[in-house]
Amino acid sequence: MNLLSHFALFQTQLVKIHAELHQSIGADDVINANVEMKLTPAVLPRGQVASADPQRTAYQVGVRLYCRGTRKVGDEVADPKPAFTLECVLNASYQQMQGDPIEFETFSRHHVSLTRQLYPLIRQQLLPLFSQLGIASVRLPQEIIQAAGDAPPQQLH
Repeated sequence: MNLLSHFALFQTQLVKIHAELHQSIGADDVINANVEMKLTPAVLPRGQVASADPQRTAYQVGVRLYCRGTRKVGDEVADPKPAFTLECVLNASYQQMQGDPIEFETFSRHHVSLTRQLYPLIRQQLLPLFSQLGIASVRLPQEIIQAAGDAPPQQLH
């Protein structure tokens, strides 16, 4: 089930962002960015968010994205120690807009389908941070492609 056809994102809240440079990174350095993203669904209590219609079903998804950058030379990792690490945690609130009410158990089973919307949103928030850290040359994957039934955490290269 693709939850994006039933639910609309109505609020995000950045909970934590932590970035750390462990090594100096030059403009010409090639950095391999490994990204893990974990989604955790939760029931959103009615009335918790003012913009939510109390008559509609609403759920929250906690998102934790962890990125670890390692220096590459050719096809080989030059140094197994990370050049940088980054963690971003946010809460995304969804409200059902179409169809019969979807129970939390169903939402929880299919919440991975929201990755197609959440990852690009987080990616866009991180790109200016990379620039500020002087690691704008690091390229994150454009999107996450998941097969039906995949479960988080999702490893990206």
